[in-house]
Amino acid sequence: MSGIRACGVVAIALLAACKSPTEPSPTPATIALQSSAWETIGDPQRFPLSNEGAALTFEFPTTGSIHYIFTASPLRAVHGTLNATLRVATSGPVIFNSLDQTNCGIAPSVRPLIWANDNGEGEYDRWWSNPHAYVLAAGSTTIVVPLKAENWSSVNGKRGNQDAQVQFAFDKALLNVTRFGLTFGGGCSFGHGINIRGGTATFALTDYRIQ
Repeated sequence: MSGIRACGVVAIALLAACKSPTEPSPTPATIALQSSAWETIGDPQRFPLSNEGAALTFEFPTTGSIHYIFTASPLRAVHGTLNATLRVATSGPVIFNSLDQTNCGIAPSVRPLIWANDNGEGEYDRWWSNPHAYVLAAGSTTIVVPLKAENWSSVNGKRGNQDAQVQFAFDKALLNVTRFGLTFGGGCSFGHGINIRGGTATFALTDYRIQ
């Protein structure tokens, strides 16, 4: 009888050892959209942001460019899914133009950005959702991106799960988030800037959250 009990204990222990690690619990957070709390990279610098009701808005420029909009993260460590809800309104025959004219096939787009490690400038301090993005045109969408390595790429385009080193860097970034934002780009880059030709276009960010 004791031998059967011992075998049962061993079997349970082996089964527990084979289970996958538990997924981290989501860390819910809603990012405030007051224009005064957001920073920009663009031309002009600072690029003008405003609020229209609860939405964070700006006008796409016909000269100059908009590259990044970002704000401080309310949490240092994050897990779960990033959701960014936005809309683009146009008047006239608007053409969205990427400042990066190299031909890598990235249409003029907006996508979420995670900036980590005290706003560092290293290879693994900024992470872009990839391929999740919105190709710029009149309309609205919610970009939904699980905070898992395969959905993000680094400054030099390395997918977060490319190898053990990059996976470690991505996991570290999620424990040291300092900014959230969106970037605008095309060509061969995610954040080298957008402007427009013909007509007018307004961008509105209406919700940005982790859940």
